Amino acid sequence: MLSMLLLLGMTDMTAQTFKLSGDLRGMLTEDVAAAPGERGRLARKTPDSPSRLTLIMKVTDAQQMTQVCDDYGMRMVTDLGHIAVVDVPVSQIGKAAADPRVLRMEKEGGFHLCLDEARIAANVNPVTNGDAPLPQAYTGKGVIVGVLDAGVQYNHPTFLDANGQSRFRKIWDFDNNEGEPEPVVLTNAADILARKYSYSTCNGIATTNHGSHVAGVATGSGRYRGMAPECDIIFADAAINPLSERAYELYSDYLLTNVKNMTDYATEHHQPLVVNISLGNNLGFSTEAKLLQEAFGLLTGPGRIIVAANGNEGNPEELNSYFHSGSNLKENILFSGQSIPMNYDIIWKTGGALSFHLNIGIGPENSAETFSTTQLTDGMLPTVERTAYKMSFLQLDDAPDGKHIYKLRFVPKEANMPFSITASVTAGQSFEAFSKMLSIASAVPAEGCTISNAYTSAIPGAFPNVVAVGNFCSRVLPNDYYEDGEGNIVTEVKTGVMNPSSSWGPTWDGRNKPDVSAPGSIISSGNWYNPRNEDEVVETYDIPGSEAKETWAGQSGSSQASPTVAGIVALWLQAKPDLTPDDVLTVIKNTSHAIEPIPNNHSGAGVIDAYAGLCNILGVANAIPALSKNQPEHVTFRLVGNLLYADGADDGTPVTVYSLSGTVLQNTTVQHGCISLNGLVGAGTVPARSGVYAIQLGKLGSTLIRL
Repeated sequence: MLSMLLLLGMTDMTAQTFKLSGDLRGMLTEDVAAAPGERGRLARKTPDSPSRLTLIMKVTDAQQMTQVCDDYGMRMVTDLGHIAVVDVPVSQIGKAAADPRVLRMEKEGGFHLCLDEARIAANVNPVTNGDAPLPQAYTGKGVIVGVLDAGVQYNHPTFLDANGQSRFRKIWDFDNNEGEPEPVVLTNAADILARKYSYSTCNGIATTNHGSHVAGVATGSGRYRGMAPECDIIFADAAINPLSERAYELYSDYLLTNVKNMTDYATEHHQPLVVNISLGNNLGFSTEAKLLQEAFGLLTGPGRIIVAANGNEGNPEELNSYFHSGSNLKENILFSGQSIPMNYDIIWKTGGALSFHLNIGIGPENSAETFSTTQLTDGMLPTVERTAYKMSFLQLDDAPDGKHIYKLRFVPKEANMPFSITASVTAGQSFEAFSKMLSIASAVPAEGCTISNAYTSAIPGAFPNVVAVGNFCSRVLPNDYYEDGEGNIVTEVKTGVMNPSSSWGPTWDGRNKPDVSAPGSIISSGNWYNPRNEDEVVETYDIPGSEAKETWAGQSGSSQASPTVAGIVALWLQAKPDLTPDDVLTVIKNTSHAIEPIPNNHSGAGVIDAYAGLCNILGVANAIPALSKNQPEHVTFRLVGNLLYADGADDGTPVTVYSLSGTVLQNTTVQHGCISLNGLVGAGTVPARSGVYAIQLGKLGSTLIRL
């Protein structure tokens, strides 16, 4: 067993326990190499290393990383200096953790996959149209949008440019190798186009169109245009192994490697980058993903932005996930759900000891478990293996407030069974519980305790250096309407508010999340044709000479809201390529439309406004109150030297020229169809200063010019 291998060479296990993240310690108690779905990217079987793991490691000094890797037979996967993703023999993990040069080793799992009216609701059309007071149309041209997701149709027309060429610049994908994924990297647009579908789209139970839809929202150029229709696209397939039973799981080391790959590509090509991550771990405890958070901090900065979905765990009618005992030190808490072979986690937080008596029911099977936190050895209890489930209990790093954190994990062995856990808890101090995929159905006594759907913001969106996006509802589908008993056509779907499913903050350390909201309900975007999703199809059309169809689908979730914001950030990066995450968050706070008092843990700063944000970035938001907010109808502008032609404007029309700070620089009129800008010109034909100027054309409207 790997637990025996872990203990070899570890002279003081207790001292090293919390160098290993919770999920990593849990893995090392089982034979991971034989676990279903973890071949290929989790445990790599090779003749010279029968059991290896990829994980994130931090050392005291970047100069020591190579030597540490050599000392323990590790292979470098992704290098960030003192933090790296490494491939390591399991037999060496315990020895490496005992090494004082190694500060932490981390492998956290559970990341999963979480445009017509959307463009209107987010006020994108004026940006891509170049409406005044903008100096030009912003379409994302020259900006890279990275999409880390699963399931893309590379040859969908929404990802083609005006010449029919692929806008994908690089993809990290997979091919089959005897049922296991074999890495494939493509950079030739023709090769990507010829590939047609990503690996996860074509294989196994994880067949999905999620990536196509998400990428289309951010970047699409088809009949349902995305936010940044002229950006460059790079894509990494996020499915671990579509042929496995646990294809939906994704680990933090793979997430980090792909984001690093994308930033390296952007650096190599000298382009700004925004990465969209429409997946997350809604019970990702930030203290357990501390290396991932730190690494994302290293990868973000000027021209390097990460946007992520805040999660879809916010509906209290479907899933209450948070419990606080108040002053009660004894509680019976009922957790319920529907089982599939995946991890169901309950996190417990308290300043004292906890004792548990659990009644567990999965289908017709019922059993009881009794244990206490005082029984932990080296931060964990031995894994319990039953007929219907597997259970583990371990201690995690303490919370920022110093309280102890424990993880109770259940893995059912049967799918589609009613699943319930009644936890009778006796505590030394008040305690909290946070559940993943199991709803907190009730608590006895109910008086004095709190049950809600708070604390469901997903990692990585919960990180301070990532823009987290909630799901704003701006649309109602026809099938959401019904006839009431009096013959009226009504709907219970509310627009102009947050979608009930959108996850809530705060984060574990008390910060407000999400940062912003965006349209994410019934968003039309690229789909791929499959009989299973015909009910979702918005529109289809035939491909000449082929039996296939191109399709467009309406889907909902923070997975759709996140790429809306990512695409808008791409527009902003086109205007100012060195925007930092803090810059983006500041613009969001200054220009979004609040739909409830801010700050809050539901909608963040409100609904994003692409146009107001871009005006803010360009510095023209409030500087010129007299400037019209529209360009003149039926007037076409063209700049030739110092003459601005206003085709369609009458001679004699008054003209005022402003600096972007609001200073009047020139008053003149239209003469012979043009406007002389000689008042802005210095000696000869050299402009007094280059830059952007605002032109007010009588009462007709305004435009901006760049000299």
